[in-house]
Amino acid sequence: MTDPYAQNSLELEVKNFGPIAEAKIDLRPFTVFVGPSNTGKSYLAILIYALHQLFSGGTRFNYAPRAFLDRMIWDKQLSQKDWDSLNEWLNDTLENMREPPYKKNALLSGPAEDLIRSAFSRFDAKGDVLGNGISRCFGIDGTRVLIRKSSQGGAKVVLRRRILEDANPFLQKLKIGVRKTALKTTIPEKIPDLLNLAYIAGDLVDLVRPKKGTRSESELLAANTFIGSLAGSIFPSLVAPLHLPAFYLPADRTGIMHSHMAVTSALIRNAPMAGLRQDTSPPLFSGVLADFLEHLINLGGQTQQSHWSRRTNDLGGQIEKSVLDGTVHIQRTETGYPIFTYHQQEWKDDLPLTNASSMVSELAPVVLYLRYLIEPENVLIIEEPESHLHPAKQVEFTRQLAALVRAGVRVIITTHSEWVLEELANIVRLSGLSKAERKGIAGGDVALQPEEVGAWLFQPKNRPRGSVVKEIPLDDDSGLFPSGFDEVAVALHNNWAEISSRGGASG
Repeated sequence: MTDPYAQNSLELEVKNFGPIAEAKIDLRPFTVFVGPSNTGKSYLAILIYALHQLFSGGTRFNYAPRAFLDRMIWDKQLSQKDWDSLNEWLNDTLENMREPPYKKNALLSGPAEDLIRSAFSRFDAKGDVLGNGISRCFGIDGTRVLIRKSSQGGAKVVLRRRILEDANPFLQKLKIGVRKTALKTTIPEKIPDLLNLAYIAGDLVDLVRPKKGTRSESELLAANTFIGSLAGSIFPSLVAPLHLPAFYLPADRTGIMHSHMAVTSALIRNAPMAGLRQDTSPPLFSGVLADFLEHLINLGGQTQQSHWSRRTNDLGGQIEKSVLDGTVHIQRTETGYPIFTYHQQEWKDDLPLTNASSMVSELAPVVLYLRYLIEPENVLIIEEPESHLHPAKQVEFTRQLAALVRAGVRVIITTHSEWVLEELANIVRLSGLSKAERKGIAGGDVALQPEEVGAWLFQPKNRPRGSVVKEIPLDDDSGLFPSGFDEVAVALHNNWAEISSRGGASG
């Protein structure tokens, strides 16, 4: 596929999930969820985060099929037939890639393909891992809570990705039932290999190729390692972009930033009493909140990244300069626990974050994440980025998020802001102008192509009760994403006119 945006595109279809009756979206570099409250925007955002956590092979849930394949490889001794077939495939692949015309894709065959398909098959049987991962992110006891109440057949999630244009798409169908979560995977007939894998595997060629005499244990291990590397390379191409690490910034960041120390102290103070208080249960955080707190606490002992720190600091620093009018800092205590402060421009002393404005507390985590955690091709999910921001600041922050996308970070936001959508529309329209034509336009230094941006409207329905999610196309006439915000403005104006007319009549 030559389209750079399509290479990491994934279609996500959801039915009967929480408030959502039906949704069909594709994840793009900048994805926006908009609509009335209580229609499922955060539900879908948290589900996407849970899928990222699971498919990226996080530390809590080693969900990736590569992990299951590793176990199979360690337990399996390749037969003579498998060995010969594997080496024949490897030699042909390397030869095709080294001699012109070079092939960028190679199709799997023989034992390598069989092992990878077996890994996905065994992986499907581990639906409890996936169900537990989703439950954790939502902070619930079992996924049955996530099934829309009027649904009789459970909730469904379908992941669809077309890897090769002439092959069937890679499908994963997840069914969330009352008692268990089940997953079924359909792998396309053609599984592409990645060009760089040939160079990665090149170091193993001498060990993998057959030698005279009995094959040693190290040679068998080398062959198995090669297959593992192959699977590890192919797996991301199947589930992209869900293989990328994701970070979630929940709503009410001000309250969390102000109270994280008190919450942590209470948990530590009550830890020795665990098991002694029979009439109480430990507090339950959602996974997104727990991960957010954990990241905040760990910032006290982290150092800035070296390989991308300059770029992220530029972006974080630009947010400080253009939106916060000051800088965010971390003071580390003797125990390593972080204390966050804010230094306003032209002020002498730092302010504790609890004494700074709510705007600063809302955006401080974004700056800190960019400074210490976010890397290229990570995913940043932000709920309500407009919270506590003046409309002018909302516009500027939207530009900074677009700059983040330009730098290689994928962004997903939920929003109720007309200003955010209008500025995002302008950012897309800027892509139709040359650099010379953009000169002098506010925010003209950053533009996104239409393929990079997707806006999705959550609309409530009464029959069946639940929300339906549809894409909002950029309107050619108005140049905006029509979200329904103007209907509120029209209703307010009509109400004003009615009040004015009656007031005039009574006078």
